[in-house]
Amino acid sequence: MQTVPLPLRGSLIGLVGAAVLVGVISTLLAPPIPLDLAAWLAATLFAVGLTIFEALTIVRQNDRPLAVTLVLLIAGMIILPWPLFLLAVAIGAVAGSLARAMSWWQAVALAAVRWIALTAGSVVLMIFVQQPVYGANVASPAALFGLIGSGLVIYLIDRLASASLAVPLTGKQLSEVFQLRLDDAGWYALIFTPLGGMLAILWQQEIWAFALGIAPLAMVQISLRRQHKLEEALTIADTQLRSANERLLTLSRQSDHLQSLVVSLMTSRDVPTMLNLLGERLSALMEADSAWVTLYDEQGRLQLVASHHLPAPTAGLGPQPIPLPHSYETALERRRVTLFTDQHVQSLGPVPVLTQQSPWQAIILLPLLDEQQPLGAICLAFETVRGLKEEEQRLLAAFARHAAAVIHNARLFRRWQESQSELGRSAKLAAVGTFAASIAHEFNNLLSGMLGYAQLGLTDDDVEMKNEALKVVLDTCKRGRSITGSLLTFARRRDSRRELSDLREVVEGTLTLMEIDLRKHSVRVVRQIEMVPPTICDAGQISQVFLNLLTNARDAMKPKGGTLTVTLKAEGEWIMLQVADTGCGIPEAIRRRIFQPFVTTKNSTGSQSGTGLGLAVSYGIVQNHNGRFEVESEVGKGTTMTIWLPIIQEEAAEPVSVPIPALRILVIDDDEAAARTLSNLLEQAGHHVTYCARSAEAIEIYNANPFDIVLSDVVMPELDGISLLNVLRTYDPTATIILFTGQVEPDQVAAMAASGAYAVLRKPFAADELMATVQSAYHDRERARRSLAGIAEP
Repeated sequence: MQTVPLPLRGSLIGLVGAAVLVGVISTLLAPPIPLDLAAWLAATLFAVGLTIFEALTIVRQNDRPLAVTLVLLIAGMIILPWPLFLLAVAIGAVAGSLARAMSWWQAVALAAVRWIALTAGSVVLMIFVQQPVYGANVASPAALFGLIGSGLVIYLIDRLASASLAVPLTGKQLSEVFQLRLDDAGWYALIFTPLGGMLAILWQQEIWAFALGIAPLAMVQISLRRQHKLEEALTIADTQLRSANERLLTLSRQSDHLQSLVVSLMTSRDVPTMLNLLGERLSALMEADSAWVTLYDEQGRLQLVASHHLPAPTAGLGPQPIPLPHSYETALERRRVTLFTDQHVQSLGPVPVLTQQSPWQAIILLPLLDEQQPLGAICLAFETVRGLKEEEQRLLAAFARHAAAVIHNARLFRRWQESQSELGRSAKLAAVGTFAASIAHEFNNLLSGMLGYAQLGLTDDDVEMKNEALKVVLDTCKRGRSITGSLLTFARRRDSRRELSDLREVVEGTLTLMEIDLRKHSVRVVRQIEMVPPTICDAGQISQVFLNLLTNARDAMKPKGGTLTVTLKAEGEWIMLQVADTGCGIPEAIRRRIFQPFVTTKNSTGSQSGTGLGLAVSYGIVQNHNGRFEVESEVGKGTTMTIWLPIIQEEAAEPVSVPIPALRILVIDDDEAAARTLSNLLEQAGHHVTYCARSAEAIEIYNANPFDIVLSDVVMPELDGISLLNVLRTYDPTATIILFTGQVEPDQVAAMAASGAYAVLRKPFAADELMATVQSAYHDRERARRSLAGIAEP
């Protein structure tokens, strides 16, 4: 009883006891029949047959057997004397079960169930045939119904007994387990029992006829068993196929995600963004808890460059050194995707604290190789133990190769951008150097005119003549201011900044830069420049485009020179800027590709060699301004380049001139002439002005009696304008300070605004610009004061 499951012991004992009791009672009630040698031989034959058929029994799901054993049992119930029949049933059940590798207690249970079921079945058959079962005539219709009823009772008792034994093991209700034991194969009980009757009739007629009847049954059972094995094999194959299909779908989905990720990486040229996207998306795809990317820098040091969901904070922004780079070097020597579940898990920690203690149980390392040289690695960390399937390894290896190529190309692209930026700055500096002589000549002309008219104004007593001389000097100063502004706009190193600009001033200023150089190359300039509405654009970039067109036109007319026509006008909602030359023209084959990078017209036209980047950059600038670029050219006659820019205007507020009271203004400038000019202008407007040439003196004066407004130059000895501003704002946080300088760089303006400067004026500035700024500063200060005091606006 040791091998019998404990919950079944009671049920098994009860079942065997009931079977013995039924067997004894049924034997005692059966008619006494002499047991001769023929009967014992028949019983032996039936026991052997039952053993064979029982060994060939097919067990389906939920312990549901399928066999032709019932046919032989019904035949034996009619042919054999009852005691020998029960003995043959017990021997066949036990021997057949053991042949099926069942445990001994299962064999005993089967024999017990058979005794009970067959006894009940014999009672049913006896009721229908109205005579003892042994030797009964089963050829009548009543016997046929009796056989069917007997088979049904045997099937139900067999299933009920099987369910009762399963109840202690499953813990379910008997009805539920019994329902599971019933199946669509119950029909065999209704068919096999009449067949058993037919076998009994054949036995009663001729034994050889019985043998002929047994042979087909054996063949049917063998066929059923083979079919069952085939079904099992098909089921296993189907399960394996489904599993393989699921793995294939998973790999296909992962492959699609990885391909999409590669495309996203290829379209991103920003390396930090690319690396963060790489770690985040790959971590989600592989269901990793953390991910990070390491790359070797130019000095060969392994750096942490991107991370996703690390359980410990990093030291800060930017690349950080890996604490144990030797562990990575050892892992990268394998040159393949590797799973680590040992001590390497902590040694691969990307930050120091994770090399001592980490929640991870496994790390997958993807080497990033460029021509077998390691660029770095992608690491995926998991807090649960996992394996690495061969197909996953191949998929990740293929992805790592693509990712390494993308990262390598992105690095090359960044270096190319840096070199192009340096090349552009060098070209600008070279152009500025080329313009230096022209600018010096132009300023000499301006200074000569100013000097002459200033002397004329001093020596002539006629007031009208003095006013005329002063007007000429003023116009000449504005002309010089325009030249310096254009030069600063061209040479300025800054990011794109769009603001409301007058393109007429941009065009005139750029022409001024090129005018002397064009005359030197015998180029006559025809100006058809009209007034155009101001538009929002980057004046520096438009100046760069126009300068490139002028340079190309000049080179196209070398060495003989020619006529260059510049046209600027407004047409509807567009501004047209056109540059036409009478040069050599552009061949049609080149004209179609003229805006492609590295396509130059100068080699084909006999001019000096060009880089082929000027028009490509210019085309990009115009496109970024939502404009159009048109080219018309005829070889031997010239080229016309036309730029169309949209007119984009902000809604300008109507200027409101509100009188302001006399203000106390402190002027600080180490240039005495400039400071006195500024002071005189302010005093003429009714303000009280105090002038200082030194920063230290200005601080003392302001501390003694604060002023309404401070105007200070930026470039001065001792303290520059920004430092002075910081000191004054320390003493008086509400101080209103206006700075002025000859060079206004965007980063400088941002620094001045951050320090608290109200405005920054570019020298030289006009009197109306100065007065407007002072007036605006006063009104803003008063508005802020009333807001703090809770006074409503008047």
